[in-house]
Amino acid sequence: MRQSRVLAGIGAISFGVLTFAGFLLASAPGSTYKASDVADYLASGHRVAVIAGMYLGWLGVLGLICLLAHLRGYLGDVAGKGMAASMFWGAGIAAATSFALGWSVDGGQIIAHIEGGKDFTVSPQVTHLISEVGSVLFIFGSGSALLGFALIALMLGSRGTLPGWLRWMTLVGGVCGIAGPAFFTFLLVLVWSIVVGGWLLLAGRASSAGPAFPSGDEGQLTR
Repeated sequence: MRQSRVLAGIGAISFGVLTFAGFLLASAPGSTYKASDVADYLASGHRVAVIAGMYLGWLGVLGLICLLAHLRGYLGDVAGKGMAASMFWGAGIAAATSFALGWSVDGGQIIAHIEGGKDFTVSPQVTHLISEVGSVLFIFGSGSALLGFALIALMLGSRGTLPGWLRWMTLVGGVCGIAGPAFFTFLLVLVWSIVVGGWLLLAGRASSAGPAFPSGDEGQLTR
């Protein structure tokens, strides 16, 4: 129904925008090691920004789950699409979990320093390593790749229920997600999420009522 599409559209846009905003706020150290980057990350004046970025990331994950729950309907209860639906949902939820863990690892460092007080010290190299685990391994790595696999499953199983242009864009988003450790490819996944969110919101406006899980006939009409 229209409410489901609107909620999913808002969730999709939230995932794209809030995830990007979270990265900008947190500015977690990564890539080439620089002690100055670690010092800036742990500076007392930057700690609020890191925690705020963590919460934005969590909210983005919630938006992603809303999107996944709706898109699953384009695969469910359709003959021959049960496996695609299961793969999409399983990989998608695993990706959301990985994203949440990544944000928790990055923000957890700051919380540890706040609670540990002045006597709590960690070498800059260890801080850099933990940041890499949170951002590169969990977010750009497993989270992005698993979401990429989910998008490919969605593309393969949504013939007749999603517009052709959106299916091919989803395939591109899936490939970019799998290549997420390259960083810039993950940004294209966020662009995919925002575009899908806009499409869902426009579809919600165009129809005052409709099934939450579209039928093949409706998908044919939207192509």
